[in-house]
Amino acid sequence: MHDFGKLFEPRGIAIVGASNDPTRTGGQTLLALNQYGYAGGVFPINPKYQEIAGRKCYAALGQIDAPCDIAVIALPAAQVPEVIAQCGARGIGFAVVLGGGFRETGPAGARIEAAMLANAREHGVRIVGPNCLGVVSVQARVFAAFGSITRPPLLTPGAVSAVLQSGGLGNSLVIRCALAGVGFRHVVSIGNEADIDTPELIEAFVADAETRVILTYIEGVNDGRALMRALRRACVAGKPVIVLKAGNTEPGKAAASSHTANLTGRYDIYRAALRQCAAVEVEDLDQAADFALALLPGRMPKGRNVAAMGASGGAAAVFSDAADACGLELVPLAETTTAVLREVLPPIASLKNPVDYTSGYPRPDTREAFQRAFDAVLADPGVHQLALLFATPNQRQLMIASELLANCVRACDKPLFVFSVIPADITPEGSATLARAVIPVLPSPRRIARAMAMLADYADRRERARAPLDPGPVARPELPPPSGRPIRLDEHAAKRLLAQAGIPVTRDTVLPADEVSGGLDALRFPIALKVLSPDIAHKTDIGAVRLGVADAAQLRHAAKEILGRVRTARPDARITGLLACEMVEDGLEIIVGVVNDAGFGPVVALGLGGVLAETVDDVTYRVAPFGAADAVRMLTELRAHRVFDGVRGREPRDVDALVAVLVHVSELAWSLRDRVVEMDINPLMVMAKGKGVVAADALVVLR
Repeated sequence: MHDFGKLFEPRGIAIVGASNDPTRTGGQTLLALNQYGYAGGVFPINPKYQEIAGRKCYAALGQIDAPCDIAVIALPAAQVPEVIAQCGARGIGFAVVLGGGFRETGPAGARIEAAMLANAREHGVRIVGPNCLGVVSVQARVFAAFGSITRPPLLTPGAVSAVLQSGGLGNSLVIRCALAGVGFRHVVSIGNEADIDTPELIEAFVADAETRVILTYIEGVNDGRALMRALRRACVAGKPVIVLKAGNTEPGKAAASSHTANLTGRYDIYRAALRQCAAVEVEDLDQAADFALALLPGRMPKGRNVAAMGASGGAAAVFSDAADACGLELVPLAETTTAVLREVLPPIASLKNPVDYTSGYPRPDTREAFQRAFDAVLADPGVHQLALLFATPNQRQLMIASELLANCVRACDKPLFVFSVIPADITPEGSATLARAVIPVLPSPRRIARAMAMLADYADRRERARAPLDPGPVARPELPPPSGRPIRLDEHAAKRLLAQAGIPVTRDTVLPADEVSGGLDALRFPIALKVLSPDIAHKTDIGAVRLGVADAAQLRHAAKEILGRVRTARPDARITGLLACEMVEDGLEIIVGVVNDAGFGPVVALGLGGVLAETVDDVTYRVAPFGAADAVRMLTELRAHRVFDGVRGREPRDVDALVAVLVHVSELAWSLRDRVVEMDINPLMVMAKGKGVVAADALVVLR
C-alpha cells in the first residue's frame, strides 16, 4: 500500500492558486498554515505575486527549492490535470484537489477527471478529492484544506482518525465529537474519491500506531469487498471503526424475479457488511461522540451484565429502563459484594443493583469507604460494566470521585462510565482527572446504557470478525452456458442445483404437460402439483399451484385447471411440464435467498417465508461467504426468532439444520459469484428438532 506518512506529516506544502484574500480557497489554506503553527515549508504558488502573507510566492511548482510533499490545488478543474503532471515532475507525491467541476458535473467534467487521473498514474501522484475540504493532521498542524475544517474550534490532539465523504456534515461530526472531549489525530474530507478512497484510508489508519479509533462518514463505496477487508483488518488490529452511514433509503427498487431481490435494499447490504466486520454503526452525531468516548479506553466487557451506583434514584430508574431496552442485564450483586457495601456505605443506602448510596457522597471523610465500595462492585465476577450516576455533583464530590475511579481503572479492565451534567469548567479538577484516566463522562443515563450495549455488541462481534473465514473447497454445480442475458432456471433445475450443494430438497417428479397419464402409480400421494416454466417466477400468483392432491384422478383434474389458468394469465410462457412434489407438513416456512450486489457480491437473506414473505418486514442479511456463527446470529436478529423455540404447542424447530443450510447457501453463492443474479428458496420448510429442513420451492437466475 502507498506510504501515507508524507500526506500526514509533510516536509512542505505548496498552495497552487494561493491568494492574499482569506475568503478565497487558496487564501484560507495559507492563512491556516500561517496561524496554527505548521513547522514545515509553506510555498504559495501564483505567478501574479512575489510575496503572499509574508511568504515568498513562486510562479510554478518547479521553482520550489526545498522539500515539498503535498500540493494543495485551488484552481478551476480545467487547470488541474496539468498541475498534477507538474507535481510528478517536481517529485511531489500527494495532491489535494479542493475544487469541484469534475465527474459530478457531467461528461465534460468526467473527461477532465480522467485526464487528471491519467497524469497522476503516469507521474506517481496520489490524489485526495476532488471536491473536498482536504486533510488536517492535528499533531503536526497540517492544514492541506480550506473551509470550516480550517476554522475554530480547533481540534485537540488525540487518538481518533477520521475519513469523511462529506464536507459540511463530516466536519460537523468531527466537531461534535471534539466538543464532547474526543481528541483527533488525522481528519480527511475525501470528496469524490477519484483516487484515494475510504477503504484505503481506513487501512492507513490501521497501520498508524497512534490511531486507536477510526471514525467515518459514508454515503457509498464502489468496492464493498475492499471496505470489508479494511474493516476486518481494523478489527484484527483492535481498532474500532465507527460508521455514520447516510443515503440509506431508496425511492424504489428495480423489478426482480425473486422475493429476496424485492426484499433487499442497498442499505440492508451495508448494514450486513458492517455487522460482519464488527464496525460500530451510529445514527447521529451525539451517538458517534458517545461511542468514541466509550471505545477510546480500550476496555471491553466479557458479557452483558451491568451495575450502577449513585445518589440519584431518578437517574437509576432511567438507567434501568434503558439498560433493559438495550438488552443489558442488571444482575443481583454477589453476597460478598453486598457484604462490603453494607459495611462501608451509609446505613440508609439501598444495596440492590442499581445501588443508591443517597445524596452528598462521596465526602472527604468517606474516601476510603467509597474506594472499597467502587472496587468491590467492579471486582464482582457477575458485573461486566459499571455506571456511576453522579447526575449533578458539586466540585468537591466530583474531584474526590474522579480520584477514586482513576484508582479503579488502574487495577481493573472493566468498562466504567460516569453520568454528570455539570460542565467541565465548573468541575475542572474532577473533569481533568477523569479525562486523564480515559473514563467517559456522558450527559444522560440512557446514553450510558446505549454505550454499554454497544461495547457488549462490539466485543461479541469483534471475536467473530477476527476468526479467519475459510469456506473450504466448494464444488461448483453444473450450469447452463452463459447466453448474454439472464437465464431463469425452472423449479426442477433450481432444486437440482441446490441438491448438488448439499441443500435438502423435496422428492419431485416431472410430468408431461400435454397429457398426464402413465407413471402415476410411483407417486406418493398427497402431492403438490405445479406448473414447470422458466418464465413464471411466482406460480401462486396466477393459480399455478395445487396443494394436497390426493390421487391420480385429482391430479388429472388439477393439471387441466393449472394449465388453463397459465395459458390465460401467461400465454407467452414456455411450459416444460408439471412438477409433482411431495407434500411437506408441520414445517415452519422460511425464505432463504441470495442477491448479487455490484459492490459486495453475493448477499444471503433470511426471513419468514411463504406467500407473505414481502409483506412481513422481518429479514436479516449477511454477505457471503460466512460461517455457522454468523448464521446463528442471523436467526437471533429476526424479530420473530422465538418461533424457532416452538410456539402455540408446536415443537421446537431444527435450528442446527437451518444453520447448516444458511452456510451451504452462502458457500454456493460465493462459488457462483460470477454467474448468480438471484436465488430464492421459498419456502424452506424447517421441521421439528432433529428432523431437518427441506426446500419446497426454489428459483435461480443466472447470468
